[in-house]
Amino acid sequence: MKKYLVIGNAESVHLVKWIKELLKYFEVFVLSSKGVRSEIIDLLPEQNIFTLDLKISEKGGNYKLLFKLFTIKKIIRGINPDYVNAHYITSHGFVAALIKKWMNSHYYLIQSAWGSDILVTSFKNKLYYLITRFSLNQSNLITSDSEYMTGIIRKLSDRDIMTFIFGLDSLPEVDVSMKNPNLFYSNRILTGNYKIEDVILLFRQISKLNPSASLIVSNDGDQRKSLENLTMELGLQNKVEFIGFVSAEAQMSIYQRAQYYISLPVSDSTSVSLIEAMAYGCIPVLSDIPANREWITDGLNGIICHGLDKDAESIFKALNKREAILSINREIVKSKAIFPDSVKLFINRIYKPV
Repeated sequence: MKKYLVIGNAESVHLVKWIKELLKYFEVFVLSSKGVRSEIIDLLPEQNIFTLDLKISEKGGNYKLLFKLFTIKKIIRGINPDYVNAHYITSHGFVAALIKKWMNSHYYLIQSAWGSDILVTSFKNKLYYLITRFSLNQSNLITSDSEYMTGIIRKLSDRDIMTFIFGLDSLPEVDVSMKNPNLFYSNRILTGNYKIEDVILLFRQISKLNPSASLIVSNDGDQRKSLENLTMELGLQNKVEFIGFVSAEAQMSIYQRAQYYISLPVSDSTSVSLIEAMAYGCIPVLSDIPANREWITDGLNGIICHGLDKDAESIFKALNKREAILSINREIVKSKAIFPDSVKLFINRIYKPV
């Protein structure tokens, strides 16, 4: 059986999904820059898991990977993988590219873009731009999860790109009777790019039209305290609940109950959370960015936001079409965003060259 090494932050639930599917085809190893989720520990033998336990956060610290370059090279040589799949181009991807280029390591390199690494980090300054281009140009294949991001990658590199959605394991059962028409849900990271303050301001307009409306905000981030303060300043503390990180099971329960899903990032690729919300019959309320428009047509199967007052009115008009929206969105997810189906195509793409 061929060996497949995943390099990334194994504390992320996204790597759990990748590893779970890859195990059907390969002997899988994981090298984590930080720690490892318990699900991965359950999936892989202990000898197939390597951790660096670096202190890296959303604010930075990825440079510390460079200090571990020879350690990472030694681990890779010990495994001798057929494939190396680095997740997040400007950190793990850069290290994997350096080792392949300058340390005479021969492996089929897959670079998996996550969104902000291409859309945000690569354009922060000239250095990040060069790091991104170098990392992409050492790859044998690049994976992207939106056509918009694929277009940006094509401007940076002429390497082979495969676009597929980081979707769901399967289409979930939906019980429409469980939906609360007054419940709104937001679960993006509480940092600047995701504009949770705009979510709260939009919800203020919604609550003026519907005093029974309530908002659940899950996830965490460095803006949590200021966002909680904003909620209190607006007098919404009894209507907006911040619940922090939640388990996958708890989140699915919220999707089942919520009628609306709000996501207003400045920049993003295809969001797994959006796909989940669509599958569970939530009405998407989204920012007007290219990746969102790949999935939602304003007024047909969701709301693309343009202005707070107008958006609030459109949101309530959409309630009259909630069954049609549910049907349209579940069919879209079924046809485009079932992850095991995407991985099968991915395996067919990479298996022949080795």
